[in-house]
Amino acid sequence: MSGRRFYRAARVANASMDAWLPDHAVGVEAGKILDIVPADQAPDGETIELGDVSLLPGLVEGHTHIPCPPRVDAFDIISQEENAPALMRAAHAVGLALRSGITTMRDLGAKNEVVFAVKDAIESGVIPGPRLLAAGAPITRTMDHCWFWGGEADSPEAVRAQAQVTVDDGADVLKVMASGGNFTPTSNPRDRQYPPETIREIVETGRTVGIDVAAHTHAAEGIRAAVEGGVRHLIHCRWLSANAEEGFRYDPELAQRIADEGIWVNPTIGLGLLASEARERGDQAPRRNPNLQGPSPREQGLEILRDMRERGVRFTSGLDMGMAYADFNRAPAEAWAFVEDVGLSEWHALRIMTCDTADAVGVGARVGRLTPGYAADIVAFAGDPAANIRDLDQPTFVLQAGKVVVG
Repeated sequence: MSGRRFYRAARVANASMDAWLPDHAVGVEAGKILDIVPADQAPDGETIELGDVSLLPGLVEGHTHIPCPPRVDAFDIISQEENAPALMRAAHAVGLALRSGITTMRDLGAKNEVVFAVKDAIESGVIPGPRLLAAGAPITRTMDHCWFWGGEADSPEAVRAQAQVTVDDGADVLKVMASGGNFTPTSNPRDRQYPPETIREIVETGRTVGIDVAAHTHAAEGIRAAVEGGVRHLIHCRWLSANAEEGFRYDPELAQRIADEGIWVNPTIGLGLLASEARERGDQAPRRNPNLQGPSPREQGLEILRDMRERGVRFTSGLDMGMAYADFNRAPAEAWAFVEDVGLSEWHALRIMTCDTADAVGVGARVGRLTPGYAADIVAFAGDPAANIRDLDQPTFVLQAGKVVVG
Protein backbone atom coordinates (compact mmCIF):
# COMPACT_ATOMS: atom_id res chain seq x y z
CA MET A 1 0.00 0.00 0.00
CA SER A 2 0.98 3.63 -0.50
CA GLY A 3 0.69 6.21 2.27
CA ARG A 4 -2.87 6.83 1.16
CA ARG A 5 -5.73 4.92 2.83
CA PHE A 6 -9.47 4.68 2.33
CA TYR A 7 -11.56 3.67 5.33
CA ARG A 8 -14.80 2.01 4.23
CA ALA A 9 -17.86 1.77 6.46
CA ALA A 10 -21.56 0.99 6.19
CA ARG A 11 -22.39 4.56 7.30
CA VAL A 12 -20.30 7.73 6.93
CA ALA A 13 -21.48 11.09 8.27
CA ASN A 14 -21.95 13.71 5.58
CA ALA A 15 -20.22 17.11 5.71
CA SER A 16 -23.31 18.77 7.18
CA MET A 17 -23.54 16.22 10.00
CA ASP A 18 -27.23 15.57 9.38
CA ALA A 19 -27.35 12.27 7.44
CA TRP A 20 -25.38 9.14 6.62
CA LEU A 21 -23.69 8.42 3.32
CA PRO A 22 -24.37 4.67 2.96
CA ASP A 23 -21.46 2.40 2.05
CA HIS A 24 -18.84 5.12 1.58
CA ALA A 25 -15.12 5.44 2.22
CA VAL A 26 -13.04 8.28 3.64
CA GLY A 27 -9.72 8.84 1.88
CA VAL A 28 -6.80 9.94 4.06
CA GLU A 29 -3.28 11.06 3.24
CA ALA A 30 -0.61 12.98 5.17
CA GLY A 31 -2.90 13.41 8.16
CA LYS A 32 -5.69 15.08 6.18
CA ILE A 33 -8.94 13.97 4.61
CA LEU A 34 -8.60 13.67 0.84
CA ASP A 35 -12.15 12.81 -0.17
CA ILE A 36 -15.30 10.92 0.75
CA VAL A 37 -16.38 8.59 -2.06
CA PRO A 38 -18.84 5.76 -2.72
CA ALA A 39 -17.23 2.47 -1.70
CA ASP A 40 -16.99 1.19 -5.26
CA GLN A 41 -14.71 4.14 -6.11
CA ALA A 42 -12.19 3.39 -3.34
CA PRO A 43 -9.02 1.72 -4.69
CA ASP A 44 -8.90 -1.97 -3.75
CA GLY A 45 -5.26 -1.96 -2.71
CA GLU A 46 -5.63 1.09 -0.47
CA THR A 47 -8.93 0.36 1.27
CA ILE A 48 -9.41 -0.73 4.89
CA GLU A 49 -12.74 -2.46 5.51
CA LEU A 50 -14.24 -1.33 8.83
CA GLY A 51 -17.52 -3.17 8.32
CA ASP A 52 -20.97 -2.46 9.75
CA VAL A 53 -20.04 0.66 11.69
CA SER A 54 -20.86 4.36 11.70
CA LEU A 55 -18.02 6.78 10.89
CA LEU A 56 -18.04 10.20 12.54
CA PRO A 57 -15.52 13.00 12.96
CA GLY A 58 -13.43 12.72 16.10
CA LEU A 59 -15.35 13.86 19.17
CA VAL A 60 -14.66 17.35 20.50
CA GLU A 61 -14.93 17.57 24.28
CA GLY A 62 -15.37 21.10 25.62
CA HIS A 63 -14.96 20.78 29.40
CA THR A 64 -12.42 18.69 31.28
CA HIS A 65 -10.16 18.89 34.33
CA ILE A 66 -7.37 16.48 33.48
CA PRO A 67 -5.62 16.32 36.89
CA CYS A 68 -8.86 15.35 38.67
CA PRO A 69 -9.62 11.74 39.60
CA PRO A 70 -13.29 11.07 38.78
CA ARG A 71 -13.96 9.90 42.34
CA VAL A 72 -16.21 11.02 45.16
CA ASP A 73 -13.16 12.04 47.22
CA ALA A 74 -11.50 14.03 44.43
CA PHE A 75 -11.47 17.32 46.35
CA ASP A 76 -9.45 15.83 49.20
CA ILE A 77 -6.86 14.58 46.69
CA ILE A 78 -6.35 17.50 44.34
CA SER A 79 -6.53 20.24 46.95
CA GLN A 80 -3.48 18.78 48.72
CA GLU A 81 -1.27 16.87 46.31
CA GLU A 82 1.96 18.00 44.67
CA ASN A 83 2.42 18.51 40.95
CA ALA A 84 4.15 15.18 40.20
CA PRO A 85 1.17 12.87 40.87
CA ALA A 86 -1.15 15.40 39.23
CA LEU A 87 0.98 15.27 36.08
CA MET A 88 0.88 11.48 36.00
CA ARG A 89 -2.88 11.43 36.47
CA ALA A 90 -3.35 14.04 33.75
CA ALA A 91 -1.18 12.07 31.32
CA HIS A 92 -3.32 8.99 31.95
CA ALA A 93 -6.51 11.03 31.49
CA VAL A 94 -5.62 12.40 28.07
CA GLY A 95 -4.61 8.96 26.82
CA LEU A 96 -7.90 7.48 27.99
CA ALA A 97 -9.81 10.33 26.37
CA LEU A 98 -8.07 9.81 23.03
CA ARG A 99 -8.79 6.08 23.01
CA SER A 100 -12.46 6.86 23.67
CA GLY A 101 -12.70 8.87 20.44
CA ILE A 102 -11.99 12.37 21.75
CA THR A 103 -9.49 13.83 19.31
CA THR A 104 -9.78 17.46 20.47
CA MET A 105 -10.33 18.54 24.06
CA ARG A 106 -10.57 21.78 26.06
CA ASP A 107 -9.46 21.79 29.69
CA LEU A 108 -11.20 24.42 31.79
CA GLY A 109 -9.34 24.31 35.07
CA ALA A 110 -6.02 23.01 36.36
CA LYS A 111 -2.72 24.28 37.71
CA ASN A 112 -0.75 26.10 35.04
CA GLU A 113 2.31 24.01 35.86
CA VAL A 114 0.38 20.82 35.17
CA VAL A 115 -1.93 21.46 32.23
CA PHE A 116 0.49 23.42 30.06
CA ALA A 117 3.20 20.80 30.64
CA VAL A 118 0.81 18.07 29.47
CA LYS A 119 -0.20 20.15 26.46
CA ASP A 120 3.46 20.56 25.50
CA ALA A 121 4.06 16.82 25.95
CA ILE A 122 1.18 15.97 23.60
CA GLU A 123 2.27 18.47 20.98
CA SER A 124 5.86 17.19 21.04
CA GLY A 125 4.80 13.55 20.81
CA VAL A 126 6.02 12.53 24.25
CA ILE A 127 2.58 11.23 25.28
CA PRO A 128 -0.58 10.44 23.28
CA GLY A 129 -3.58 12.66 23.74
CA PRO A 130 -6.19 14.80 22.02
CA ARG A 131 -5.31 18.24 20.69
CA LEU A 132 -5.45 20.06 23.99
CA LEU A 133 -6.73 23.59 24.47
CA ALA A 134 -6.20 24.80 28.00
CA ALA A 135 -7.42 27.56 30.30
CA GLY A 136 -4.96 27.00 33.11
CA ALA A 137 -5.86 28.22 36.59
CA PRO A 138 -9.41 29.62 36.78
CA ILE A 139 -9.65 33.11 38.21
CA THR A 140 -11.52 32.96 41.50
CA ARG A 141 -11.88 34.81 44.79
CA THR A 142 -9.72 33.87 47.75
CA MET A 143 -10.75 30.43 49.05
CA ASP A 144 -13.70 30.33 46.64
CA HIS A 145 -14.42 27.81 43.89
CA CYS A 146 -11.28 25.88 42.83
CA TRP A 147 -8.94 28.20 44.72
CA PHE A 148 -6.38 25.36 45.00
CA TRP A 149 -5.35 25.67 41.33
CA GLY A 150 -3.62 28.98 41.96
CA GLY A 151 -5.89 31.57 40.35
CA GLU A 152 -7.03 33.52 43.42
CA ALA A 153 -7.63 37.23 42.79
CA ASP A 154 -10.06 39.65 44.42
CA SER A 155 -9.63 43.20 43.15
CA PRO A 156 -10.06 44.23 39.49
CA GLU A 157 -6.32 44.91 39.33
CA ALA A 158 -5.43 41.49 40.75
CA VAL A 159 -7.91 39.79 38.43
CA ARG A 160 -6.38 41.43 35.36
CA ALA A 161 -2.86 40.57 36.54
CA GLN A 162 -3.82 36.92 37.08
CA ALA A 163 -5.39 36.76 33.63
CA GLN A 164 -2.19 38.13 32.12
CA VAL A 165 -0.07 35.54 33.93
CA THR A 166 -2.22 32.75 32.49
CA VAL A 167 -2.06 34.24 28.99
CA ASP A 168 1.73 34.47 29.27
CA ASP A 169 1.88 30.83 30.38
CA GLY A 170 0.14 29.77 27.15
CA ALA A 171 -3.63 29.80 27.71
CA ASP A 172 -5.92 29.14 24.73
CA VAL A 173 -8.96 30.37 26.68
CA LEU A 174 -9.45 32.11 30.03
CA LYS A 175 -11.73 30.79 32.77
CA VAL A 176 -13.44 32.86 35.45
CA MET A 177 -15.54 31.59 38.31
CA ALA A 178 -18.47 33.99 37.96
CA SER A 179 -20.26 32.13 40.76
CA GLY A 180 -19.46 29.64 43.46
CA GLY A 181 -19.37 25.91 42.78
CA ASN A 182 -20.48 22.60 44.23
CA PHE A 183 -17.07 20.97 44.27
CA THR A 184 -15.41 23.36 46.73
CA PRO A 185 -16.71 23.19 50.33
CA THR A 186 -15.71 26.82 51.05
CA SER A 187 -17.81 28.04 48.11
CA ASN A 188 -21.54 28.67 47.66
CA PRO A 189 -22.97 27.88 44.20
CA ARG A 190 -25.75 30.44 44.74
CA ASP A 191 -23.30 33.34 45.18
CA ARG A 192 -22.06 35.67 42.45
CA GLN A 193 -18.28 36.05 42.70
CA TYR A 194 -17.53 39.13 40.59
CA PRO A 195 -19.45 42.11 39.20
CA PRO A 196 -19.57 42.61 35.41
CA GLU A 197 -16.88 45.31 35.51
CA THR A 198 -14.35 42.92 37.05
CA ILE A 199 -15.18 40.14 34.60
CA ARG A 200 -14.67 42.63 31.77
CA GLU A 201 -11.06 43.07 32.94
CA ILE A 202 -10.51 39.39 32.08
CA VAL A 203 -12.38 39.68 28.79
CA GLU A 204 -10.27 42.66 27.72
CA THR A 205 -7.05 40.82 28.65
CA GLY A 206 -8.10 37.89 26.47
CA ARG A 207 -9.19 40.13 23.64
CA THR A 208 -5.70 41.61 23.30
CA VAL A 209 -4.41 38.18 22.25
CA GLY A 210 -7.56 36.90 20.54
CA ILE A 211 -8.80 34.38 23.10
CA ASP A 212 -12.26 33.98 24.64
CA VAL A 213 -13.38 33.80 28.25
CA ALA A 214 -15.46 30.97 29.68
CA ALA A 215 -17.41 31.62 32.87
CA HIS A 216 -18.44 29.04 35.45
CA THR A 217 -22.03 30.03 36.25
CA HIS A 218 -24.25 28.18 38.70
CA ALA A 219 -25.84 31.31 40.17
CA ALA A 220 -28.37 33.32 38.18
CA GLU A 221 -26.62 36.55 39.17
CA GLY A 222 -23.32 35.04 38.05
CA ILE A 223 -24.86 34.38 34.62
CA ARG A 224 -25.98 38.00 34.38
CA ALA A 225 -22.55 39.29 35.42
CA ALA A 226 -20.83 37.05 32.87
CA VAL A 227 -23.12 38.13 30.02
CA GLU A 228 -22.82 41.81 30.88
CA GLY A 229 -19.07 41.35 31.28
CA GLY A 230 -18.73 40.07 27.72
CA VAL A 231 -17.89 36.37 28.07
CA ARG A 232 -18.48 34.04 25.09
CA HIS A 233 -18.99 30.75 26.95
CA LEU A 234 -21.30 29.99 29.88
CA ILE A 235 -20.43 26.81 31.75
CA HIS A 236 -23.25 25.00 33.62
CA CYS A 237 -25.61 28.01 33.30
CA ARG A 238 -27.87 26.65 36.05
CA TRP A 239 -29.81 29.78 37.14
CA LEU A 240 -29.63 29.09 40.90
CA SER A 241 -31.35 31.81 42.91
CA ALA A 242 -29.46 33.65 45.64
CA ASN A 243 -32.53 32.88 47.74
CA ALA A 244 -32.18 29.23 48.73
CA GLU A 245 -35.92 28.87 49.30
CA GLU A 246 -36.59 29.86 45.69
CA GLY A 247 -34.38 27.25 44.06
CA PHE A 248 -33.97 28.62 40.53
CA ARG A 249 -34.39 32.16 39.22
CA TYR A 250 -34.64 31.78 35.45
CA ASP A 251 -34.69 34.98 33.38
CA PRO A 252 -36.17 34.31 29.92
CA GLU A 253 -35.19 37.78 28.66
CA LEU A 254 -31.56 37.19 29.60
CA ALA A 255 -31.74 33.75 27.99
CA GLN A 256 -32.96 35.40 24.80
CA ARG A 257 -30.02 37.79 24.94
CA ILE A 258 -27.68 34.80 25.29
CA ALA A 259 -29.25 33.32 22.15
CA ASP A 260 -29.25 36.58 20.20
CA GLU A 261 -25.58 37.31 21.00
CA GLY A 262 -24.48 33.80 20.07
CA ILE A 263 -23.02 33.02 23.49
CA TRP A 264 -22.22 29.32 23.79
CA VAL A 265 -23.67 27.30 26.69
CA ASN A 266 -22.16 24.10 28.08
CA PRO A 267 -24.87 22.74 30.40
CA THR A 268 -22.91 19.65 31.61
CA ILE A 269 -26.16 17.66 31.71
CA GLY A 270 -24.41 14.38 30.99
CA LEU A 271 -22.79 14.68 34.41
CA GLY A 272 -26.24 14.86 35.96
CA LEU A 273 -27.33 11.84 33.95
CA LEU A 274 -24.34 9.78 35.12
CA ALA A 275 -24.91 10.89 38.72
CA SER A 276 -28.58 9.89 38.50
CA GLU A 277 -27.65 6.46 37.17
CA ALA A 278 -25.05 6.10 39.94
CA ARG A 279 -27.70 6.85 42.57
CA GLU A 280 -29.97 4.22 41.04
CA ARG A 281 -27.14 1.68 41.36
CA GLY A 282 -26.59 2.68 44.98
CA ASP A 283 -23.06 3.99 44.38
CA GLN A 284 -21.41 6.19 46.98
CA ALA A 285 -22.22 9.88 46.48
CA PRO A 286 -19.79 12.81 46.76
CA ARG A 287 -19.87 14.83 49.96
CA ARG A 288 -22.58 17.49 49.72
CA ASN A 289 -21.44 21.10 49.70
CA PRO A 290 -22.48 22.40 53.15
CA ASN A 291 -23.23 25.86 51.72
CA LEU A 292 -25.72 24.68 49.09
CA GLN A 293 -29.12 24.97 50.72
CA GLY A 294 -32.59 24.73 49.23
CA PRO A 295 -33.99 22.84 46.26
CA SER A 296 -32.55 22.53 42.76
CA PRO A 297 -34.54 19.69 41.19
CA ARG A 298 -32.98 18.26 38.05
CA GLU A 299 -36.25 18.16 36.11
CA GLN A 300 -36.82 21.88 36.67
CA GLY A 301 -33.32 22.59 35.42
CA LEU A 302 -34.01 20.51 32.31
CA GLU A 303 -37.21 22.49 31.66
CA ILE A 304 -35.10 25.65 31.68
CA LEU A 305 -32.73 24.13 29.14
CA ARG A 306 -35.64 23.16 26.92
CA ASP A 307 -36.84 26.76 26.95
CA MET A 308 -33.34 28.00 26.15
CA ARG A 309 -33.21 25.56 23.21
CA GLU A 310 -36.50 26.95 21.90
CA ARG A 311 -35.04 30.46 22.06
CA GLY A 312 -32.09 29.42 19.90
CA VAL A 313 -29.33 29.12 22.50
CA ARG A 314 -26.32 27.23 21.10
CA PHE A 315 -25.08 24.29 23.17
CA THR A 316 -21.62 22.74 23.32
CA SER A 317 -20.35 19.43 24.58
CA GLY A 318 -18.54 19.24 27.91
CA LEU A 319 -19.06 16.59 30.56
CA ASP A 320 -16.97 18.29 33.28
CA MET A 321 -14.70 15.26 33.09
CA GLY A 322 -12.74 14.64 36.24
CA MET A 323 -15.75 15.11 38.50
CA ALA A 324 -17.31 12.09 40.24
CA TYR A 325 -18.72 9.55 37.74
CA ALA A 326 -17.36 11.53 34.76
CA ASP A 327 -14.32 9.50 33.73
CA PHE A 328 -12.33 10.58 30.70
CA ASN A 329 -13.96 8.02 28.40
CA ARG A 330 -17.54 9.06 29.25
CA ALA A 331 -17.96 12.14 27.02
CA PRO A 332 -20.83 10.55 25.03
CA ALA A 333 -23.05 10.82 28.13
CA GLU A 334 -23.51 14.49 27.25
CA ALA A 335 -25.02 13.48 23.90
CA TRP A 336 -27.23 10.88 25.60
CA ALA A 337 -28.63 13.57 27.92
CA PHE A 338 -29.22 16.05 25.10
CA VAL A 339 -31.44 13.47 23.41
CA GLU A 340 -33.06 11.74 26.37
CA ASP A 341 -33.49 14.70 28.74
CA VAL A 342 -33.62 17.84 26.58
CA GLY A 343 -35.34 16.36 23.55
CA LEU A 344 -32.81 17.16 20.84
CA SER A 345 -32.64 14.94 17.79
CA GLU A 346 -29.81 12.43 17.60
CA TRP A 347 -28.20 14.30 14.71
CA HIS A 348 -28.36 17.57 16.65
CA ALA A 349 -26.60 15.90 19.57
CA LEU A 350 -23.97 14.44 17.23
CA ARG A 351 -23.33 17.90 15.77
CA ILE A 352 -22.87 19.28 19.28
CA MET A 353 -20.29 16.56 20.00
CA THR A 354 -18.33 17.38 16.84
CA CYS A 355 -18.64 20.41 14.58
CA ASP A 356 -20.61 22.72 16.91
CA THR A 357 -18.14 22.43 19.76
CA ALA A 358 -15.22 22.65 17.32
CA ASP A 359 -16.67 25.97 16.13
CA ALA A 360 -17.21 27.12 19.72
CA VAL A 361 -13.64 26.46 20.84
CA GLY A 362 -12.14 28.03 17.72
CA VAL A 363 -10.92 25.03 15.73
CA GLY A 364 -13.93 24.48 13.47
CA ALA A 365 -12.00 25.37 10.33
CA ARG A 366 -9.82 22.26 10.68
CA VAL A 367 -11.57 19.65 12.85
CA GLY A 368 -15.08 18.47 13.61
CA ARG A 369 -16.26 17.46 10.11
CA LEU A 370 -15.54 14.75 7.57
CA THR A 371 -14.68 16.99 4.67
CA PRO A 372 -11.63 17.29 2.37
CA GLY A 373 -8.80 19.34 3.82
CA TYR A 374 -9.77 18.76 7.45
CA ALA A 375 -7.64 16.79 9.88
CA ALA A 376 -8.12 13.06 9.45
CA ASP A 377 -9.83 12.58 12.82
CA ILE A 378 -12.24 9.67 12.40
CA VAL A 379 -14.05 7.46 14.90
CA ALA A 380 -16.16 4.37 14.24
CA PHE A 381 -19.01 3.20 16.46
CA ALA A 382 -20.84 -0.10 16.23
CA GLY A 383 -24.53 0.38 15.52
CA ASP A 384 -26.20 3.62 14.47
CA PRO A 385 -26.00 6.51 16.96
CA ALA A 386 -28.32 8.57 14.75
CA ALA A 387 -31.03 6.02 15.54
CA ASN A 388 -29.95 5.12 19.09
CA ILE A 389 -27.78 7.75 20.76
CA ARG A 390 -26.47 5.19 23.27
CA ASP A 391 -24.60 3.57 20.36
CA LEU A 392 -22.28 6.56 20.74
CA ASP A 393 -20.05 4.83 23.25
CA GLN A 394 -16.64 3.12 23.20
CA PRO A 395 -15.52 3.28 19.55
CA THR A 396 -14.18 0.31 17.64
CA PHE A 397 -11.77 2.47 15.61
CA VAL A 398 -10.06 5.81 16.27
CA LEU A 399 -7.89 7.75 13.82
CA GLN A 400 -6.26 11.03 14.84
CA ALA A 401 -4.53 13.15 12.20
CA GLY A 402 -4.24 10.01 10.08
CA LYS A 403 -2.65 7.85 12.77
CA VAL A 404 -4.46 4.77 14.08
CA VAL A 405 -5.08 4.98 17.83
CA VAL A 406 -7.64 2.17 18.20
CA GLY A 407 -8.36 -0.57 15.68
